[in-house]
Amino acid sequence: MKKKVLWLGILIIGFSLLGADIEKSIAQKNEESFYKELELFTDALSIIRKNHVSEVKAKPLIYGALRGMLSSLDSYSQFLDPDFYKEMQIETEGRFGGLGIIITIKDDFLTVVSPLEDTPADRTGIKPGDQIIKIDDELTRGITVMEAAKKLRGEKGTTVKLEVMREKSPELLKFTIMRDIIKVKSIKKSHFISGTKIGYVRIVEFQKRTADDLKTSLQELEKEGLEGLILDLRNNPGGLLDSAIDVADEFIEKGKLVVYTQGRDAEDKRSYYSKNEPILPGNVPLVILMNKGSASASEIVIGAVHDWKRGVLVGTKTFGKGSVQNIIPLADGSALKLTIAKYYTPEGICIEETGINPDVLVELPEPKEADKDKEMKDLQLERAIELLKEL
Repeated sequence: MKKKVLWLGILIIGFSLLGADIEKSIAQKNEESFYKELELFTDALSIIRKNHVSEVKAKPLIYGALRGMLSSLDSYSQFLDPDFYKEMQIETEGRFGGLGIIITIKDDFLTVVSPLEDTPADRTGIKPGDQIIKIDDELTRGITVMEAAKKLRGEKGTTVKLEVMREKSPELLKFTIMRDIIKVKSIKKSHFISGTKIGYVRIVEFQKRTADDLKTSLQELEKEGLEGLILDLRNNPGGLLDSAIDVADEFIEKGKLVVYTQGRDAEDKRSYYSKNEPILPGNVPLVILMNKGSASASEIVIGAVHDWKRGVLVGTKTFGKGSVQNIIPLADGSALKLTIAKYYTPEGICIEETGINPDVLVELPEPKEADKDKEMKDLQLERAIELLKEL
């Protein structure tokens, strides 16, 4: 009996070692296969440098290859050359020259995620979901986000021409937009709706100070007898993850899951919880305004409020930008912007590509040519006010 147990033990150990060896062998073969494929790149690089009609320097070739490599992964991964990386760092400080639009590649088209409020793009009439077909008479097919951003940014006072395809529009729309210095203030408006104790707060983008500014605004409104709140996240393209979590913290009970991210492997999961008691008590009703331009960090707040049944969502479906990018600096001052995970709401719904549907659908009519200079009624805001009065 002891011999049988001994042999069984030896067999188990043997199979375990064999399994480990097989796993190691597969990993080793995959690694070898990868480096063999890499030889194609070095061979091509060598052929180009030796045979191209003009003398070719190594760095532009490498940069071009990196751009193609990153853009082949997904819509949001990018290679950032040193100049663009510096520009992007300036942009996160909230001041830069350009049109004021957030762009991405969606369905192979250069697409507007959202125009920032009160910027040249917003004032000219650019809308979320617009597909930019031409920039200064040049077709954008095959363009990267980085290349497009370089064309769109520029000195204050200079102009850029756009041709745009818009859903339900029978022909291309043409815009000539004058660039300006874009100053992004995260909280645009905070006040009571006239004749009521319903507060209104508009968050334009999620920056470092957004949660602190929101807390101050809510405390001021509460001192004046706040009875309900409208949080306007329309055309808010997102921003910092930490900022979104801290904003959700102001409405959701302490210790509740706000969002989680899931990477490629099962262990690459990170969960984020509300850390403090909310500034706005649960007995104060909340309505969030949202639309096609509400993306990324906005969708994190919207998803958490929806899943915990803390408020009512009014407007139209959100953009569906639910992936996490890391900026990884490289030795020469360039960087990789790499998608490493996807966002999931507390109920486990992936935001990427799907977006979030409102509880109360309210669409805004497209302004007719004759009415473009008139101030249109904000039907979404009016519906939010009605709901809060009912609550």
